[in-house]
Amino acid sequence: MKFKDYLKDRLLYILFYFINTFLVIIIMMLDLIIRKEKLKVSNIIYAFLLSFMFLILSIILDYLKKRKFYKSINIGLKDNKGLEYIFSIPDNISGEHDVFKELLTKNYMIYENTLEKYRKNYKIQVDFNNRWIHQMKTPISVIKLILENEKDKNIDENTKKSYESIEEEMEKLSNGLEMALYALRINDFEQDFKVEDVNLLEIVRNVINENKNTFIVNEIYPKIISEEDLTVKSDKKWIKFVISQIISNSIKYSKIKDDQDKSIIIKLYNENDKTILSIEDKGVGIPKQDVDRVFNPFFTGENGRRYLESTGMGLYLSKDVVKRLGHGIYVESTEGVGTTINIVFYHGKSIYNL
Repeated sequence: MKFKDYLKDRLLYILFYFINTFLVIIIMMLDLIIRKEKLKVSNIIYAFLLSFMFLILSIILDYLKKRKFYKSINIGLKDNKGLEYIFSIPDNISGEHDVFKELLTKNYMIYENTLEKYRKNYKIQVDFNNRWIHQMKTPISVIKLILENEKDKNIDENTKKSYESIEEEMEKLSNGLEMALYALRINDFEQDFKVEDVNLLEIVRNVINENKNTFIVNEIYPKIISEEDLTVKSDKKWIKFVISQIISNSIKYSKIKDDQDKSIIIKLYNENDKTILSIEDKGVGIPKQDVDRVFNPFFTGENGRRYLESTGMGLYLSKDVVKRLGHGIYVESTEGVGTTINIVFYHGKSIYNL
């Protein structure tokens, strides 16, 4: 609080002080008039000046006494200090300020206790979800293995197609669990990433291999265009998750399009001071009004409402991860033609080169 603000808060006090002084002088004047004594104007002026000087002196002394308190409050407001800054507020300024600080301290402790309770509950929930997801991944792997073995047997074509459809659905389930797992881990991202030289072509091939059944069943053909094995600084696990989410989206919106050419083209190339990974599909595309919102959480858009397969989280998590890794991501799309998503790996503008 500044001195001018301090004065504003005491305007009513100052007004009553002057009214009081004026009334005292009026009473003195009436007394003199009753006694038929001569009233001197200089005495009235002197009384007013003396009263005014005492008023100014009392205000200044009171402000100087409380200035340390106001200064600490101003620092906390200006520097956006945390709630723990309450303990830095000086004591014994006045009884009023001590009560004020005691109230703030009690509320802070209640807030901290409540927050700690929610932290514990959140940690229990996260740990449970992590364990549950890992437990679910085991039976999925077993089911996939059983299906692979059954497909190798001498079975009729219809049964084989049924097995392939089941495999495709199992891959969807597996991808969904993987996305949920990464969504839980992203809050502890700083403790869960490792910077290393990452071979992008190798990761792309791994992702394609993991989704091979889905590609085959939906007759979608991935094409990789890369002149060389491009290496970038990133986190292998997290960037693989991002690429997997984008390719999964490309498959999802390519298979529903009635078209002969359902290829997904993946390009890797250097451009000036950056490496670009481009994933282009020939799917249904994104409506123009939705393009700028596809990275928003839980945004499914017109396509999500139409085809009912979107959670609205895949691209949101992808952008969040890419941003945390110090890379860039943007989307280009034409409705009815297809979508291209580009991941940009900056050579000189990387958080790992700081």
